[in-house]
Amino acid sequence: MARLFLSFNSVEFSYPSSIYPVLKNINFELVPGWAGITGENGAGKTTLLLLAAGLLRPGAGNIRSPGDVFYCPQRTDDIPESWEELFFAADNAAGRLLDRLGIGADWPYRWETLSHGERKRFQLAAALWRNPALLAVDEPTNHLDAEAAALVREALAAYRGIGLLVSHDRTLLDSLCGNCLFLREGAVTLRPGGVSRGLAEEERERTEQRGLRKKLSGEEDRLREEALRRRRMVEGSRNRLSKQRLDPKDRDGRGKINLARLSGKDAAGANLYKRMKNRAKKAGEALEGAFPQGDTPRERKQGITLQGQPAGADRLFFLGPGSIPLGEGRSLSFPELVITPEDRIALTGPNGSGKTTLLRHILPRISTSVFYVPQEIGPDESRNILEAVLQEEEKFRGEILSRFSRLGSDPQVLFRSALPSPGEIRKLMIARGIFYEPSLVVMDEPTNHLDLVSIGLLEAALTGYSGALLLVSHDGLFLSRLTGRNWAVSRQGQNSVLRIMN
Repeated sequence: MARLFLSFNSVEFSYPSSIYPVLKNINFELVPGWAGITGENGAGKTTLLLLAAGLLRPGAGNIRSPGDVFYCPQRTDDIPESWEELFFAADNAAGRLLDRLGIGADWPYRWETLSHGERKRFQLAAALWRNPALLAVDEPTNHLDAEAAALVREALAAYRGIGLLVSHDRTLLDSLCGNCLFLREGAVTLRPGGVSRGLAEEERERTEQRGLRKKLSGEEDRLREEALRRRRMVEGSRNRLSKQRLDPKDRDGRGKINLARLSGKDAAGANLYKRMKNRAKKAGEALEGAFPQGDTPRERKQGITLQGQPAGADRLFFLGPGSIPLGEGRSLSFPELVITPEDRIALTGPNGSGKTTLLRHILPRISTSVFYVPQEIGPDESRNILEAVLQEEEKFRGEILSRFSRLGSDPQVLFRSALPSPGEIRKLMIARGIFYEPSLVVMDEPTNHLDLVSIGLLEAALTGYSGALLLVSHDGLFLSRLTGRNWAVSRQGQNSVLRIMN
């Protein structure tokens, strides 16, 4: 039986609009089992998946992969092409998979009304049922509540081929992955174990590198200073041994200078200076050899401030008791809803319970200044946001890109790909929206698509925000640090009910 493996050999890739390669000199080999892919937004994680799946071709190098490959995308816009094969399969495996992931029999026929979490589970069911030799999965737990995430984790664990997993979910990466690929500035490092182990190893290496760089740089500075001191001594000696300022009749002075020259003191000083200069040069070469220019990761300033505009009223929003339709005869009922300038509210509930529908119902009824970040930003809207930023006045554009950088992404990388990643466009939207100093910030699943560092930076920004917050999220830790009230949605049969929990 042929050995199953995936290998990248000296692979480089650039998009047509790129100035620099997105990936450069990528080398690794993987065998059956899950391998995680992690890195900041825009680092090239999805590009790596598309290359492995054969949906992109490298500009240089070669990729060897098993013939049967399936890619499960990050976006959930379209129903999986193979859904009919899955639903009408004549074997028990398809039924067990649908049951395992909690897929409803009517889901294919109401795709437009499914939540993004439900769509993601459907995507994964179609991918796993194919059981390809290589399965490339992009952000499988985005949009999922805790129960659904556990179902997905169990289903992925049963896969026995070569799995590539892009995710910012540490629990998922640590529980599934025997290796992780760490992407940084176009380069990749393969580390054994889950993401927590790999991050700890990466930090240890970076600490050692910083120490070595400091040591080599200090040694170079010390040797250069010593060489400079000795050069001054040689120059002083030469001045002392010069006869130009002596009285022509000063025979004793000339004799002493001649004796000093014969004894070689001047030559010895010059030789010491040359040796010290050479040692300083070698120290500089050692530093350059250990840390070639551009080889050391750039340290960017991080963290933004989110300013709020004081509200001129006691209430930003009021809505009397009522209900809204969710489609297919279902509805969401709610009590009196009020948002005050000091409120920091979490809107929670299972996938498909109507949280996003409620937000869409609320937003047009808010009269104060509001900044809204939706759960998903489609490709066309992403391009429009990027184009709008590029058309801003130079100073304003520069400030937006500076804040984008301080949210943990490189503005140069932003312009390398034909379409910004979902995480990048979310950061760009935030960086642009904060200039309007809203009285209320509404975010639907704000941590979706964001890398781990960026989640922390966003959390810090929202912690310091002086206005009101309404956040929809399945990230309990994120909500616990930012909110004090809970609008909790639960299911009652086919319908949903919202209760206010203080």
